[in-house]
Amino acid sequence: MSKEVISASEMERYGYCPLSWWLGRTGVDAEGSEVASGLEKHQEIGASLKTLLHEEHKSRETSSTLLAVVLYIGILVLAALFILWHIGSNEGNIMIIVSLFFMLGASFLLYRLLQSTERVDKLRDDYKLGEGEIEAPDDLTAKSPVLKSDKHNLAGRPDYILHEDGVRIPVEVKTGRRPRAPFFSHVLQAGAYCLLVEEMYGKSPPGGQLRYGLETEPHTVEWEPKLKAIVLEKLEEMNDALAGRSEVHRNHNRPGKCQNCSRRRGCSERLDKPPAGGNT
Repeated sequence: MSKEVISASEMERYGYCPLSWWLGRTGVDAEGSEVASGLEKHQEIGASLKTLLHEEHKSRETSSTLLAVVLYIGILVLAALFILWHIGSNEGNIMIIVSLFFMLGASFLLYRLLQSTERVDKLRDDYKLGEGEIEAPDDLTAKSPVLKSDKHNLAGRPDYILHEDGVRIPVEVKTGRRPRAPFFSHVLQAGAYCLLVEEMYGKSPPGGQLRYGLETEPHTVEWEPKLKAIVLEKLEEMNDALAGRSEVHRNHNRPGKCQNCSRRRGCSERLDKPPAGGNT
């Protein structure tokens, strides 16, 4: 097997057109305004997700601090009452006063916690994320490692993973308009992430999600045997190409698809105009 690891994002490109994937592998850079626009939109989506993760991190920190302060207040009050009842010293009164100041601090922390929780709830509602834990790259807790499969020569990192009740669902966010049904190339990429989650964590996910922007309903991609077979078949084809056992060619006869390909200028098999008869 080739030592050149295949990424899940490469599988998306291969699903679009194997030759476009191969051109990228051989050094042909992607071109066009749509490439720069897509990168910019993806960075915006990443920033929005990072804002949510930051708010959740702040909320957890505030909650922990508040709990510690409340515990300290309880200890102070109990100690003050013990002193007042058993010793009768003025130190008990001083401790009560100190406890009142700590209560003011706790009230401020509670206010901050409520504000942060409200922001988190709104962002989760806006992004339709539910209650599951989010594992994502650049998370402040660095939870999302690169997923790898030596067996299949595959690696990748989804935009984030939803983790709830021991189940991990990989999520890929796209920047285009939400289609009625996800494109095959996107489904193939989601399937690659499902395979990686299955390999890494020893438990098959129910499926993956494809999201076209954070504020739209996700498409669910079921991780079923048929999709797994297709993912493994495409991986075998890609590994064969990388090992020199096969050649890579255009897999379609659609001029419009070639015109929208970011590597069309470097492609010797591109279709510059519709074939005679007008059928594509």
